[in-house]
Amino acid sequence: MRSCDPRTGVGRASLAFALLLLPAFPAIAQDAIAPADEAAGLPVITHPDPEAPPDPTAVAPDAAPQDAPSTDDDEPLYPTLLETTLSVEGDLEPDGPPGPRRETALAPWFAWKQGLTERTGLTIGGSWGLLWQNYSNSRIDQQDAVGSKFTLNLSWAVDNRGEPDALMFDMAIEDRRPVGTDLPPLQAGIGAGSGVPTAATWGDFSLGVTQAYIRQNLAGNRFQYAVGKIFAPNFVNAYPFFDDNRQFLSLQFSTSPTIAVPLRGFGAVAAGFPTEGGLYLKGGIFTPYSDDTGWTVDDFFGESAKFYFFETGWSGLSGAGMPIHARGPMDRNNFHVTTWYRDALNDGSPRAYGVAFNANFMAGEDFMWFVRGGWSNGWLADANLSAGLGWRPPTAPSDLLGFAGGWTSPSNDFLETQYTAELFYRYHLTENFALTPVLQLVLNPSLYPTRDSITVLSVRSRITF
Repeated sequence: MRSCDPRTGVGRASLAFALLLLPAFPAIAQDAIAPADEAAGLPVITHPDPEAPPDPTAVAPDAAPQDAPSTDDDEPLYPTLLETTLSVEGDLEPDGPPGPRRETALAPWFAWKQGLTERTGLTIGGSWGLLWQNYSNSRIDQQDAVGSKFTLNLSWAVDNRGEPDALMFDMAIEDRRPVGTDLPPLQAGIGAGSGVPTAATWGDFSLGVTQAYIRQNLAGNRFQYAVGKIFAPNFVNAYPFFDDNRQFLSLQFSTSPTIAVPLRGFGAVAAGFPTEGGLYLKGGIFTPYSDDTGWTVDDFFGESAKFYFFETGWSGLSGAGMPIHARGPMDRNNFHVTTWYRDALNDGSPRAYGVAFNANFMAGEDFMWFVRGGWSNGWLADANLSAGLGWRPPTAPSDLLGFAGGWTSPSNDFLETQYTAELFYRYHLTENFALTPVLQLVLNPSLYPTRDSITVLSVRSRITF
């Protein structure tokens, strides 16, 4: 089944791409000095907690200052750039340090999973989420939408289990569908009139394998790669709040609206640190013909069209002896610029290209602010800009408050620039169950020009196992 790309709902097939050619890096450390799975700021994936990853602000209270060099030989000197919150490995990590609320009833299950990992090198985990959205105005007269997301993740050490350069195989099996409504929230939000999806990945496809790839970190994470069927937005202009399973729902604040990034398809991505000063380089190549549950390897090798990106950035955790807490280029202090190019497609879509940037930095121990924007040519949105912040309550480190605002300018001159604001609070009842009320305000909805605004109320629930 071809991908339910958010942009597909407004008339385009899923777009994708990526090639990464990194220059040769200078000679690097002879031995990697931490487990390859130590990517989330928590010890290793044998942690008995559920599959959810930590949030950017959910930093362990005893974490060392970023400018303090490590004296522990077991810590990697470079953060992991290729394990993001929507990747298999990222989705197997907990949301953050446990809070003071009720203990989970699934503790025996998590303990069994930890033992399985220790015995076999296989880590399993999953989640099930429900999202309800209500639209104050709807161009298609569907005022409500309910969507379901089921995910089962598996991660297996194929070679060198327990070693720093372990070769890992990751797989995600997913199912997404509407529940009791004609359309799921992804398509219903577009149908309501919002030019930017109000629930970026809450679409509709049947049970199948959505990710399957190998990955490896080498030389203390200084060089990293992943190859296979990949969810490309994990790697292209990613940042701490881009996961709509746990954080902002609107595409305005997740992946960039101005990037024609493919979704699920065959590709390769790599990253590395050419210096010891925090500079990193990352790039990739993907098929632009996404397929939610298909393999797409034939599209990658049989079709000439590709999607390419190259990213240059600075990581505040590089060389500090700590891995990035929220994975990917999503460390607490990060700045990067992403350039991208997509070939013309078989359906007549023209070539597209653009540039995007991201800056996110901590303000104290519990606040993070961010500014993001982009420009493109040949895509559905010409320009966008967003800014916001997140706050982790010190007494409830798994909870998260987020607020952001931004605008997106459509490439169609007949459509107005849309302004979007979003406020959410993720409340953890237990370590593996969270409820998140969300409020979105859409001004000048691009696809509903006769309305001044649309208010979107949402409640998201998610249990991990």
